[in-house]
Amino acid sequence: MIEAILFDLDGTLLDVDMDDFLDRYMLKLAASLSEDEKTFTKKLWASTNIMISNKDPQVTNQEAFMEHFLTWIKHPRNEVMQIIHDFYEQVFPTLQATAGPFPHTETAMAAARKLQCPLVLATNPIFPMAAIRHRMKWAGLHEKDFALITSYENMHFAKPNPEYYLEIAQLLQVNPKHCLMVGNDPVFDIRAAAQAGMITYFVDESLSGLSKDSGRLADLPQFLNSIS
Repeated sequence: MIEAILFDLDGTLLDVDMDDFLDRYMLKLAASLSEDEKTFTKKLWASTNIMISNKDPQVTNQEAFMEHFLTWIKHPRNEVMQIIHDFYEQVFPTLQATAGPFPHTETAMAAARKLQCPLVLATNPIFPMAAIRHRMKWAGLHEKDFALITSYENMHFAKPNPEYYLEIAQLLQVNPKHCLMVGNDPVFDIRAAAQAGMITYFVDESLSGLSKDSGRLADLPQFLNSIS
């Protein structure tokens, strides 16, 4: 019996060119903070890697990130927090470009809702909730459909750590073995979730149909019927 369904966002429910998106994101964020883009990008990834590597269950991803980030950013904490807030409210929405839902995003969501179990937007929690809400809107998703949306404010682990998936199961008070993770990344989504004991569905649009535990997003309803 499936007790919860987890969905990755980028590349799974949201059709977005992540390389292009991240390039434009870094450029705009660096400009907002009056930083040189090349230096800023290198240092920001260093802070992000510190956050991803954090294994302290008492430290949120945001806290781990900010502890390192504030050691090199030139603005005082209160000032930088306001700049970041304004960036996500005013600038981040302009980064959408061609990002939007896949043709079968709503089909997949409708099939998952029919099982009447908690749904989780299990996007890698390295962004603040404000950024995730914008990307949800681009994908045509609604907050009310999800029992949990993972962000860097509310999670203590990140992909590809199996602890990230175990934390989700703990928050929902469900058995990881009865959870399904749906994602398009073989390492961050599939291997890590499997290591946590979860059932997995690898979204691969290159396939012609449904196989044992992988297929196109359009094939997800058939897969759900086979395991429910």
